[in-house]
Amino acid sequence: MLNNHSQKNLGQGAAPTKGAPASLSLVAPIHLRTSTHTCWKCHGLHIVHAVVAADVVDVGESGNARTYVHGISNPPLALTDALRLLAPNLRVDLPSDDGVTRLTNHCSHCGALQSDVYLFTEPGGPFYGRPPEGHLGAIILDHNITVDDAAYST
Repeated sequence: MLNNHSQKNLGQGAAPTKGAPASLSLVAPIHLRTSTHTCWKCHGLHIVHAVVAADVVDVGESGNARTYVHGISNPPLALTDALRLLAPNLRVDLPSDDGVTRLTNHCSHCGALQSDVYLFTEPGGPFYGRPPEGHLGAIILDHNITVDDAAYST
């Protein structure tokens, strides 16, 4: 089951309000998983990335499983700095009209935003379901981080 937003902010497209305490903790080690995907706009094959946390603690409750975390709103500097060289096409953008910046994949050929829906929630998407057993990719952070909000599989 997909948790699009923390329990604290129920509703489609809900985002934390300014000054609200952060509700999601991404448990280390945090990995960067890489795959390929065809761009919806230019149809070029390009590299896409996913953040994989050892666990997500949401409003004090642990999922007790590693999971893909995507649509991270207002990502912390530690995370964006870790991604800058390894995943230049996974960057902060304004993908919707709610005014919240989110970490999103972009096509390396044409720059088009690649929707998380097709990467993470559609069967056949490169990051659908839970991360597989075995190698998860490079460790990008070896410490827990707190984020405002994000989507993840439960």
